[in-house]
Amino acid sequence: MAVPPAQRLIFETLRGRFDAEGWWPAESTFEMMVGAIMVQNTAWRNVETSIRALRERALLDPAALAAIPAEELAEVIRPSGFMTAKSRSALALARWVVETGALETGAAGSSEPGGSTSSGISDRTDAALREELLALPGIGPETADVIGLYAFDRPAFIWDTYARRMLTAVGYPVPGSYPAARRALTATVEAAGFSVSEYREFHGLIVEAGKHARSLGGWDVLAAELFAAR
Repeated sequence: MAVPPAQRLIFETLRGRFDAEGWWPAESTFEMMVGAIMVQNTAWRNVETSIRALRERALLDPAALAAIPAEELAEVIRPSGFMTAKSRSALALARWVVETGALETGAAGSSEPGGSTSSGISDRTDAALREELLALPGIGPETADVIGLYAFDRPAFIWDTYARRMLTAVGYPVPGSYPAARRALTATVEAAGFSVSEYREFHGLIVEAGKHARSLGGWDVLAAELFAAR
């Protein structure tokens, strides 16, 4: 493909083939935020084990999590791997939520992720909120964007490995890292005029499509199948 398909076309094509209902899987906004940390460098099934253990101990509440010793938390989330680093990150995130009142207004702290939130950080610009999240230990660009998108309704394309592989397969010149891809290709996504809900759905569709691509032998195979007639 000499000219890569527009992002809107990619979105609609994936939407016609895959289902992203339920992304991000979580019972509350704070659970979603914790899950975004737990999933770093591990499979989702391991995250589910850690989240279940946190729920059983009533630790999916910002104040409760913020009060637990780091060593104890590390043991609870051991199934997710890198438990010392993730414990530190989760505690910092919980304390930030408590200190800023990020989930206080309305029922945001107990609502499903993806709902509208008006909170103690609602006056932050998208860029300022992102920088604030990036300042927390263990929260990098991908995790910050995921939390901004799913927890705080901030528009963001998730330039993760799934997305970079997909875009490379359909013909985009994609840099190898998350920050570089974001810098180089954000304009192509913004041109599509996606809403926040569409950004969420797009991420879920890309992940589901990526899983299917793996079963076929790679994104090149799936891309050729999806866009052959373009």
